[in-house]
Amino acid sequence: MPQDLTPVVGRSRLHAWRDGYRRFTEPGTDGLPRMRVLLAFPALLLILGIVLVALGINGSSSGVFHSQIAYGSDSSLIAGTPQLTRSDEWNVQTVWAIAQVQQGLPLVNETFPGGMDATLPQDLPRVDWTVAFRPHLWGFMVMDVDHAIAFKWWLPGLALAAAAYMFLVTLLPRRPGVSAMIAVGFLYSPLFQWWYLSTTLWPVVWALTAMTSLIHAFSSSSLRSRWGWAALVGYLTVVMATGIYVPFIVPAVLVVLFFAIGLVVERRRENPGLRAVLSRVGPVLVAGVAASAVTVLWLATKLTTVEAFLGTTYPGNRVTPTGGGSLLSFASAIGSSFTQTLNAQRPGLLGANGSEASTFFYIGIYLLPVVGWIVFRQARAKRKLPWTLIGLTAVVLLLLAYLYVPGWDAIARLLLLDKTSQNRVRLGMGLASLGLLAYVLRYLDEHRVRAGFWIAAISAGLFALSQAAIGYVAIRHLPGMLEAVQLWWLWALLSAAAIYFAARRQPRLAATAFLIVTIAGSGLTNPIYSGVLDLRETAVSRAVVALDASGAEDLGRYRRRTHDCGAAGVRRACGERLPGCTLPRNVGRHRPGEPVRLPVEPTRRRELGRGPRGARCLQSR
Repeated sequence: MPQDLTPVVGRSRLHAWRDGYRRFTEPGTDGLPRMRVLLAFPALLLILGIVLVALGINGSSSGVFHSQIAYGSDSSLIAGTPQLTRSDEWNVQTVWAIAQVQQGLPLVNETFPGGMDATLPQDLPRVDWTVAFRPHLWGFMVMDVDHAIAFKWWLPGLALAAAAYMFLVTLLPRRPGVSAMIAVGFLYSPLFQWWYLSTTLWPVVWALTAMTSLIHAFSSSSLRSRWGWAALVGYLTVVMATGIYVPFIVPAVLVVLFFAIGLVVERRRENPGLRAVLSRVGPVLVAGVAASAVTVLWLATKLTTVEAFLGTTYPGNRVTPTGGGSLLSFASAIGSSFTQTLNAQRPGLLGANGSEASTFFYIGIYLLPVVGWIVFRQARAKRKLPWTLIGLTAVVLLLLAYLYVPGWDAIARLLLLDKTSQNRVRLGMGLASLGLLAYVLRYLDEHRVRAGFWIAAISAGLFALSQAAIGYVAIRHLPGMLEAVQLWWLWALLSAAAIYFAARRQPRLAATAFLIVTIAGSGLTNPIYSGVLDLRETAVSRAVVALDASGAEDLGRYRRRTHDCGAAGVRRACGERLPGCTLPRNVGRHRPGEPVRLPVEPTRRRELGRGPRGARCLQSR
């Protein structure tokens, strides 16, 4: 080929690629993305999830146990560091899940005297009908522990990324690449990574799916599509509700409520008939009623456990008043450029520990000056107001008022805000921020405009000044906090650039900067771990199992000695023989207490057996 024709051929190929991409992303006649665009990125996430689960790779911090049982490095640790702070995961849910597998996935875990309901509050793997609504637990019924833990780890996270993508691409059908980058960046928000549990992630998956379903309800011409989305929302409603962690559920529900109100008002301006609106949202309402019925049925079957759970000091009776925020909590909420210091367990002025100090890069909230400009522009032109944007702004103001404005506890109680907390409410702020970002980008694309330089500069400048203020205080008073995040100024500049590019209608640059900042900050918050550190496989555990088996021959003799191994039986058969043997404070109750302590060497004791209430007694030889 002649050399002078090479640039021409290159340009023609580039044009052909662009034309093909435009045809691929061409939305339908209803303005919604076609199915190939809607499912493209979720399909890639599905393939990625299959590979990760097949390899047994997950982010569990169970490797914390390694230093307690072995010397040297942990061969299962691929990258990162196990997070001691995330004990809810490695020291509670993971070890309880393994205990369930050891006992055959029962409904009542017999580890502690009296047993413990496997469904509440720890959401343990078991075999009953409710597992149909706990999809992250399905792996335990068909896989070994390593692969089941990997399945449990990745399913909620990848579902969140898929739900965020579908919400974004529904609003930005010609920008699947931008939607995918923002979705992944949203998944790697610090709060999600530090609170990476199913009870944290499923409420967000539900909220994003519900908002997407409402958009399709008003825009889609396909009745099958509207009912399909409604069915998915109904299923996820039960999934979220059976997680029962109200502090994360409440802010997610409030964001969806205000989003729905804004969307309904906006669409009623186009089609004022109430019957037309109800016909559109009818499938979603039917799905909500069905999901509520299933949830009530589930709660009825667990009434005793639920009453005991609600009767606890925490979380049952915890009530958080309005206006409890402070200047330090505000700095913690907006200090996303300092996220790396949390990974090094040096939160400093950001909070008590990494989990409590975790937050979001609130890119959408920093675009509120742009939102104000959009509202003013529409009002001045006497066009319909962007009520969905107004609704999302209203819920942000509501959550901020809950944090920093005291004196309206009665109203907050009606909204169930008293059942969340200052740190947990950040989930709602992050969710609303994503919605604001999506609708700002949609408006700028639809009207082919961009915010003025000064409006964009103010939005970005507010963020940069807030990070500079935190950095200045840290340099003066807590220099050790910055040792793990010496590039905080770079992340602050990149974050400010993301805000500026979004306002100036440069979504590719904004999404790229957003992705870089979130991955750099929280990409290795959780370790990359192969399998799970299963304490059953240690030499000590195998010895205990052997002792357990050898004690079976004494079971009959034990039962003849004591008719009931409840509180009195344990004292007779165990406590009186061994002065150091202490009875758990809550024998027969739901929540476990302190374990039985026996000051005898393992080789000097044998198990007498298990009583009818699940208690174990050991006797010196």
